Amino acid sequence: MNKLLVVCGPTATGKTALAIMLAKQWNGELVSADSRQIYKGLDALTGKDRSDDIPIWLYDVVEPGMAFSVAHFVRLAKSSIENIYKRNKLPILVGGTGFYLQALTTTVDSLMVPPNPSLRMVLHAASLSSLQEELQLIDSLRWKAMNESDQKNPRRLIRAIEVARSAKYVPPTMPQYDALWIGLTSPLSILEQRIRKRVRERFVKAVREVRDGLPSLLGVAPLLSYSHGNSTKEEALAKWTLSELQYAKRQMTWFRKQKNIRWFDVSKEGYIGLVEAYVSSWYTH
Repeated sequence: MNKLLVVCGPTATGKTALAIMLAKQWNGELVSADSRQIYKGLDALTGKDRSDDIPIWLYDVVEPGMAFSVAHFVRLAKSSIENIYKRNKLPILVGGTGFYLQALTTTVDSLMVPPNPSLRMVLHAASLSSLQEELQLIDSLRWKAMNESDQKNPRRLIRAIEVARSAKYVPPTMPQYDALWIGLTSPLSILEQRIRKRVRERFVKAVREVRDGLPSLLGVAPLLSYSHGNSTKEEALAKWTLSELQYAKRQMTWFRKQKNIRWFDVSKEGYIGLVEAYVSSWYTH
């Protein structure tokens, strides 16, 4: 079974830098799993780290504003990984978009079910309780598998009903990988410091990148407000930093539910050596 190294975790933990270092050691190439970094340009806004000697696939895939779904990601990522395998290199999947990572490495049935506009129109008019009852009636297992938040989220319920009622669903054949998951984390106070420093360092370049009409990516609203003269630099920095910190918390909420991740605290001295030993043991067996 082909090996796949996965480096995941919240924003500002140094995932890409670590992945580049591991790629140099183990003859690897990176595949980005970040829902923000697929957009062309916007390097400072989305925190793209680049390398002169290690390729990073799936940066700059589409123009801002173009449609891009998890199904698009899976198709492109699979193609990139196969290309890397053909050249006898190790693919290293790196990013913080948990659903992208999950969709590539496991079977996600909803990927194969296209939107049903007519059904959605009917369901959008239904109450929350009606949606909940409908899903429980037609697919009780899917209902039970949803967390409490999703059970109260009309959009998630509508999609679940759409998938459950689809007559065209065919289970996808997903690639099987010998995947090793490495997660980077840190105490919240330290993560906040790292985010604050990262945002401040990227601010000037990010201001040059933002413009009206961009998707609602983190940082766009406060940076546009600043560039239009409606707020101060410090106000924009504070709002951007807060949105990144809130995003990091959401990422960790998702990642904590995954049982196959080996976590390393980036605030601890010597963590890189521990990661190297862990990867070496897996890669050489």
